[in-house]
Amino acid sequence: MILVYAFSNRWGTNIARRTLGELQKILICREEINYQVIFFHPRTFFNKYIKNTQYSLIIGLGDFWGEGEKIRIETAVKNVYGQETIYPLAPIRLEVSMPDLEIYDPKVFSISENMGTYNCNWLVFMTQLQFSQHQKTGRQIFFHLPKRAAATIMAKNIFLVLRANSMLK
Repeated sequence: MILVYAFSNRWGTNIARRTLGELQKILICREEINYQVIFFHPRTFFNKYIKNTQYSLIIGLGDFWGEGEKIRIETAVKNVYGQETIYPLAPIRLEVSMPDLEIYDPKVFSISENMGTYNCNWLVFMTQLQFSQHQKTGRQIFFHLPKRAAATIMAKNIFLVLRANSMLK
């Protein structure tokens, strides 16, 4: 099973939420896909959808609030939420257990190790920690999307990179 989630504002108008809607129209694979939206702090979402569930792939979408036009593929997370530690006595930094990523268009995507310290980082960190502590074999990939992008184009580019790297079966 595959989980695809997006962080959303309360109106559902942000780029991550709109891109999730577009991905629902074009993602096709043999595995079942669970599409979910996160409106608030991701702890409840994590406990309900990730903590006790095994996915072959988790795809996360969030808005990138900095400048830039490229989709950022995040490769590392920090044990920090705001100014606080997310999980005491856990490593300060974790590599994201991404599927092999060999094919991507550098005009469209950039590889990043700066997930920030807010909700996106919290959820990917806790998911990665869950994988590590419980020897789960799932993989996750997280895309930070430029806030002024077109959702249909973002969804198409994400679909193409997932397909080109054999992440969809």
